[in-house]
Amino acid sequence: MSLKSTAHRYGNMAVAIHWLSALAVILMLVSGLAMGNNDDLVPRVLPFHLILGIVVGVLTLFRVLWWLVFDKHPEPADPANSLQNRLAQVVHLGLYVAILVMVASGIATVALTGAAPAIFGGGALPDFEDVAPFITHSLLSRLLIVLAIGHIGAALFHQFVRRDGLIRRMMPSR
Repeated sequence: MSLKSTAHRYGNMAVAIHWLSALAVILMLVSGLAMGNNDDLVPRVLPFHLILGIVVGVLTLFRVLWWLVFDKHPEPADPANSLQNRLAQVVHLGLYVAILVMVASGIATVALTGAAPAIFGGGALPDFEDVAPFITHSLLSRLLIVLAIGHIGAALFHQFVRRDGLIRRMMPSR
């Protein structure tokens, strides 16, 4: 059971960060969309959304630090396909940047509106739509959905069309 990646598969630390992040991002997107479609949910869902957002930010920063300092990525699944490999890099970078900017814009929205006491202590919430970071947060959520769908779609394409075992690289090893 190796924490670090090999030339052909991701290590257990990268795998754990990936799947925890994936679950957290899905929960973040679902909770954000739910609040956007039903104002009555905002007071109950926002505390969960905010805390989970901080968790996603920490996981993403840890993931970046892990790759920069402690581990290396496995070789591309298809080294000969440079366009596919470059596209995968762009999507992954887009996911990381979108997540980090969304976390920052969410925190900035709460800070600029002074909403933290109302979020965690009850009371009337301010109008978030009036601050620029919320607009960025909302727009980036759409981009994050597109990037996530592209990422998931590519993984499923590899798994079920190309049948090259790509998803197996991102599963825990023994």
